[in-house]
Amino acid sequence: MAGGTFTQMNKVRPGAYIDIVAPQKTIPSADSARGVVLFVGGGALGWGANGIIPLNAASNFKKLLGVDPNDVPIDTDATSTGAVVQIDAKVASMLSGLREALKAARSVLFYNVNSGTKATLKEDTLPWTFAAKYEGTRGNDLKVAVTKDAIDQTKTIVTVYFGSQVVDKQSVKSASALQNDDYIDVAVTDAAKADDGKALLDAIVLGSTNSLTGGLTDAAQDVDTDALIEAMEVETFNTVTAAGQADDAQIHQLIATTVERLRDEEGQKVVGVIPDGAGVDADNEGLIVVANGVVLANGTALTVSQTCGWVAAAEASANVNESLTYREYPEAVDVTKRFNNEDTISALQAGKFLFMVRRNGAVVVEQDINSLHTFGTDKNQAETKNQVMRVLDTIAINTKDTFETSFIGKVVNDAIGRDLFKGNRMEYLATLANARAIDPITTDDLSIEQGPEVDQVVVKLAIKPNDSMEKLYMTVTI
Repeated sequence: MAGGTFTQMNKVRPGAYIDIVAPQKTIPSADSARGVVLFVGGGALGWGANGIIPLNAASNFKKLLGVDPNDVPIDTDATSTGAVVQIDAKVASMLSGLREALKAARSVLFYNVNSGTKATLKEDTLPWTFAAKYEGTRGNDLKVAVTKDAIDQTKTIVTVYFGSQVVDKQSVKSASALQNDDYIDVAVTDAAKADDGKALLDAIVLGSTNSLTGGLTDAAQDVDTDALIEAMEVETFNTVTAAGQADDAQIHQLIATTVERLRDEEGQKVVGVIPDGAGVDADNEGLIVVANGVVLANGTALTVSQTCGWVAAAEASANVNESLTYREYPEAVDVTKRFNNEDTISALQAGKFLFMVRRNGAVVVEQDINSLHTFGTDKNQAETKNQVMRVLDTIAINTKDTFETSFIGKVVNDAIGRDLFKGNRMEYLATLANARAIDPITTDDLSIEQGPEVDQVVVKLAIKPNDSMEKLYMTVTI
């Protein structure tokens, strides 16, 4: 289905198309579908599956990405020969953005680009051949150590190292007993199949440690734009960001363009988070432009782009009945750029999302807004607020999903069918009202009629989304 937009009092996308609904029993503030970030990592890692890699805070990052973002900033790492090399600054920056996203996201869909050649190992003294689980240069950091069991000489100990870390250890009595692990695929050589490797294993005395070699990363294209756009079209997520990429990287422009198209043309209510300075003239309720970075308690100064990771995750995870205005940035003690009062007002009026330092030292979101700052007959001030947009987008998403699963081809478009539809809508909207995301509505606020064609349903809905308290005006008389 192309998308389901519908007419609202505070319009984001004016128009009433095929808007269908289903009853939702849970209160939207506990919506488990929220909290998903599509994170564009690109092709810098040289490890991992090609495409979308689902992650959360408890993931085994070493296995999935080849490196743990919680270790960044990363200065050095051991190669297969034990030498110490500098980790690419671009990788470290991207991983910093990912780490910030994992602070608030329920789930991260990491878009990884990895193609090339797998690292391998073949030694005539061993009954196996080894191949890295994934293509890429990172596979060259794998080592395999083979030794006799000091206690039981009938057993052979096979240990796999990734850099300097032991990632797998197996004790086997035959070649075929050795299993694949999360880092290496193993196969018994043709020469060892006759006796299941017995002769070669018996001949091991001192043991050996060998490195996998030949792993190559195809770095011709850091991001496969066509594949990324396809992923954005088919994956289910709330926000998308390329946090950690250079502030002026073209990927931010691609995200902005695709998000606007998905929202306007396909009814996919996702939000893009990009850094100020990305070269995007953003003026859209579906785009958040972050204007400054933060400084963490450990002294790490996050760039604006890296800070986008936390913004995207916090926005994705926020409930429909809450705002991020004055939300504290975890572990932050300062901002990378301070705005005075006049500059802050100008930035807010230009649709910039920024951080400030409160008198108590906490670093907080100045105001939870998107980049919309031009208003007309179909856009108004209320739509600049992300809390309001979460309400409108949640209704649109629920309507589209419910129509596709419960109404298309299943419910007759007559008065009874439309009454069922209206009842479902009213029940769903009541959950939003119970969560105080919208003001309570009456049946007069929702009309459902048959369209010009027999299979069309035309819905008109008037609602008032609620926002959080932000401005206090008090007069004290003595």
